[in-house]
Amino acid sequence: MRPEDVVELRVHGVSGTPPEDMLGDPFPTAVAGDDVARFLRAGKPVRAVGTGRERMVEAFHWGRFTSGGASRALWLVLIPFAILNLARYTLLGAGRFAEAVLRLLALVLTCMLVTATAYVSLELLVRQCAGTAACRVEHLGFFDGWPFGAMLLVGMVPPGLVITVLWWFGRQTFLYEPKGTHHVWETRTGSLGDYAFWHTSPRTPVLRDAHVAAACAVVGVLYAGALRTAQPDRPSDVLSWTVVGLGALVLAWAVGCVVMSPDRREVDSRALKWASVLYLLLAAGLATAFLWRVPTGSSGAVTPLAGFEAVTNVLSALAMLLLLVLLGACVRMRHSARGVELVVADKRFRPLWHGYAAVVIAALATTLAVGFSGGLAYRVVDWVGEPVPEAGRAGLVLSTSYLVGAGLWGVLAIAFPLLLAPVVAAMVRQVSSAVLFAAGSVAAAVAVGLRWAHEGWGFWAAVVVAGALYAVGAVSCMRHAIGVAVREGVVADYPGRPDRPGIGKVALTQRVAAAKYRYHWLLGALALLGGVLVLAGGGLALARLAHPQWRAAPPAGLADWLSTVPARELGALGSLVVSGVVLVLLLLGVRTWQSPKMRTVVGIVWDLVAFWPRLAHPICPPPYGGRATIELTSRAVRLAGHHDVGAVVLSGHSQGSVVCFAALSLLRREAERPDPADGERYIRQADAVAALRRVGLVTYGSQLQWAYSRLFPHYLGHAELARLHDELGDRWWNVHRATDPLGGPVQVWPETAEERVHAGAKLWGVRCGNDVRLRDPEFLDPDPDMVASPLRGHSYYYDDPVFDEVVARVADAVAAPRTTVVLGDLTLSGGA
Repeated sequence: MRPEDVVELRVHGVSGTPPEDMLGDPFPTAVAGDDVARFLRAGKPVRAVGTGRERMVEAFHWGRFTSGGASRALWLVLIPFAILNLARYTLLGAGRFAEAVLRLLALVLTCMLVTATAYVSLELLVRQCAGTAACRVEHLGFFDGWPFGAMLLVGMVPPGLVITVLWWFGRQTFLYEPKGTHHVWETRTGSLGDYAFWHTSPRTPVLRDAHVAAACAVVGVLYAGALRTAQPDRPSDVLSWTVVGLGALVLAWAVGCVVMSPDRREVDSRALKWASVLYLLLAAGLATAFLWRVPTGSSGAVTPLAGFEAVTNVLSALAMLLLLVLLGACVRMRHSARGVELVVADKRFRPLWHGYAAVVIAALATTLAVGFSGGLAYRVVDWVGEPVPEAGRAGLVLSTSYLVGAGLWGVLAIAFPLLLAPVVAAMVRQVSSAVLFAAGSVAAAVAVGLRWAHEGWGFWAAVVVAGALYAVGAVSCMRHAIGVAVREGVVADYPGRPDRPGIGKVALTQRVAAAKYRYHWLLGALALLGGVLVLAGGGLALARLAHPQWRAAPPAGLADWLSTVPARELGALGSLVVSGVVLVLLLLGVRTWQSPKMRTVVGIVWDLVAFWPRLAHPICPPPYGGRATIELTSRAVRLAGHHDVGAVVLSGHSQGSVVCFAALSLLRREAERPDPADGERYIRQADAVAALRRVGLVTYGSQLQWAYSRLFPHYLGHAELARLHDELGDRWWNVHRATDPLGGPVQVWPETAEERVHAGAKLWGVRCGNDVRLRDPEFLDPDPDMVASPLRGHSYYYDDPVFDEVVARVADAVAAPRTTVVLGDLTLSGGA
């Protein structure tokens, strides 16, 4: 075939590889797309070393969807919302109840953020600091001489800004408006092949307005509670409870929209949004007016504002209860017909965490949200004074929920590092080292406890034991760094002396890379610790809500313990860790203004959480998956149809393999769907059918098997991969390396005998079925006639000569006459 008869369409991964590097051409030519989604073509065809076959290469660069600006990078501060949205797609199937629970939990996390901001602004800074002469003079001198009502009004600015930012960020989208008439999802859960799935769901604006309304209602209720502040001309409780009741009605309206998740064509959520804004202005105006003349002189501080303890306790208790309810819903889904079908599949595709990934990810998101809220409050108190659990002690009173939350994060900051070494050792199959590290961690935990018990000799003895165990574990880890089986596999790849230089380095790299199959252990450990701490904090909050005497102040025993040295140190440590995390995220956002490399780093995190539509939490990074999938599909159809290219090979690296898989799923579904009566649609059926006959797929460095099919079993599970595998046959090959810590095999069924794929006498890869394992490096022994190749790991697949051979074989399979392929009720046959 002529070079122009074969086009390889390369799609990069989350690192946003520049098109110049993807094409090996410093001056590629733009051929399609726009300034955000670009298609560029290399100036010269690429030639396969082994066969001499040539092809044209294009690059689809979608990295600007996520890595383009600092404002987008600042989304990282709201990472708990994005993680919770991700949890929705890890469910085992259609679960209305579980989805509703996730949406409610998302609403609770939004309210946590807004409540923490209002608490810091109104209760800590305005009431306790600005309302006290000594603290006001030292920290907030610009408030000197102001009426308390005016300070209270200024205190609305921070929560108001947070609400505005949430509303504004929730409105952002990178998607085109849908074309044609297929705007309704084909199934309730959606699918990668559903065109409507990739557009902004009509439910998302309703969810966004409901979140904004709930945030306004919560802040308004806090202002309504302030009306009960003791003062000579205090208004009647009837007014306060009436305003609270109005807020409860607005909040119930918002909760109803979240639970039912209606279509924006069914519910005018704008009325809810503006009603909540008016309610907030009403509540803030009344509180400002009635508390305008509250004295703030040298005689003392303003009486505590009512409502904050109750609201923080309710949110903590709700987070705990919703996690438990979500666990129950996932248990039910796990034992449903769909859950049993997914869990009993091949163990290589079995859902992560035995089908409870939604609980794990939701627990992680809730842990972060609770930590961010508590850390913010604790840091502010630590800035203006000493945090104390109740009035009557020297310092500023901090809500028990925030004190407990900061302390629990302090426990997490100690426990997780102690778990890190044994878990990592277990991940790389160092069992003896893992046992030694675990024993050392136990000794270290004992040392921490003895330090607070003032047992000097016991503390140092535990430290010595922990250090000795860790040292022995480290020595054991180094002595057994390379497994026998791994070394034998490397020697088989590079025949010759088994002790020659380079064998050990390659074997060690492969063993470390194999830990990717156990990455979820580390994430699961963090989620388990965080979930337990969230349940502990929520259980305490629920007990305080149930006990009348504990609502305004913590129990005496708890208050005394919160004032002890261990509790204060745990709280300070937890708040420092959380503050450090938030500070790092903010610095990343600021650095993206100046550093393209930093934009890439931020883009990687964003790419991993922003692929899916916003259906659990509407205020998270705008999803790019739809735009990327639709653009890639359109380009493939254009090349195959209008440019009459004989073979279009979609070539996806890492996350790009998911985009390619979604594009083929979409193309397949469009080929099955007849044209509507009005003739308006995304792709005409005839064009989709013609394109599908001319498209092949090469994936490399892909997570489709070991990660995505297990994390998102309903959308990318074994059945979906097998269906595409059966339909494409030899038109889909996967390439991977044993040294790749992120990519791996994808098509490992059925098991077949290994054979070599040659690109020259000394250049070859090992083929098993339609999976090709590249040697990395390409050769070990120096060869004066060949350029030495480094360990490439997850990068530079294009530079391996065997990769060109694989693409050439896929192109040949596309262009060769094929047997009949059946897609549902549609039959495709014939050659290119």
